[in-house]
Amino acid sequence: MQNETREQICERLLGDEVVRASISLRAYEIYEQRGCGPGCELEDWLQAENEMLSPLVEEELQRNGGSQSASDEVKAEQVATAEEKPTKKASRLFRRKRPASEQSA
Repeated sequence: MQNETREQICERLLGDEVVRASISLRAYEIYEQRGCGPGCELEDWLQAENEMLSPLVEEELQRNGGSQSASDEVKAEQVATAEEKPTKKASRLFRRKRPASEQSA
């Protein structure tokens, strides 16, 4: 399919049952590697999705002679993903107690 954008290719691939099953399996592997703790299902899925889709999308872009460099698109996607991540971890950092030497008088 000529002139497809990265987003269009991702949507098409996510509609493929085999691709979704691969993402699901990888997300479960990530969950197990974390020690099977609850609460990070979305992060596990997004990481698995990125790991599985990025190479497939890059391959299709190269095959179709995409107008934008595939590596540039991967970098743009990683920046967008980083910006969309929940701030749960950051909020934990702000709640921790600072050593007395760091606290203002």
